[in-house]
Amino acid sequence: MHIQPRDLSNEARKFYRMLKLRPAVFLGCESITFLRTYMDGMVTADRLFNGTRNVIIPDGFTEFIEWYYGDDTNLDGYACVLKAEGDEKKALYKWFDLLDDFLKGLDYEPIGTIEQLKKLEEYRKKKRS
Repeated sequence: MHIQPRDLSNEARKFYRMLKLRPAVFLGCESITFLRTYMDGMVTADRLFNGTRNVIIPDGFTEFIEWYYGDDTNLDGYACVLKAEGDEKKALYKWFDLLDDFLKGLDYEPIGTIEQLKKLEEYRKKKRS
C-alpha cells in the first residue's frame, strides 16, 4: 500500500516563499549550506515544540533528489544538490526548483518561481494601499 507524503504546512509554505524571495535576509547569504543549517534548526524546533505536527520537509524529498541526480551515495539532499550543481548559490535555487517539482508531482501547491513571488508581493502591497 502506497501512502502519499503529507503536504507542507501552510506556515512552512509561506516561510519558503519569503526565504526563496530573499534568502540573504534569513540565511545571511545565498548558500545551500546555510539553508541546510537553517532548516536543521527549523525541523529541530518543530520537533521540540510541536511534536512534528508541521511538515517542513516532505517525506520522500531526499529520495526524490537522489533519484533526480542518479546519486546513491547516501548524501543528504542538500549535499547531493551542491555536489551536482557545484556552486552554493546555484544549488540553493536548484533545491527550491526540486522542491517545487516534488510538490507538483504529488499534486500539491508549489512554492512558485521568483517571478511569481515578486508579482504576488506586488499584488499584496497594492491591495493594502
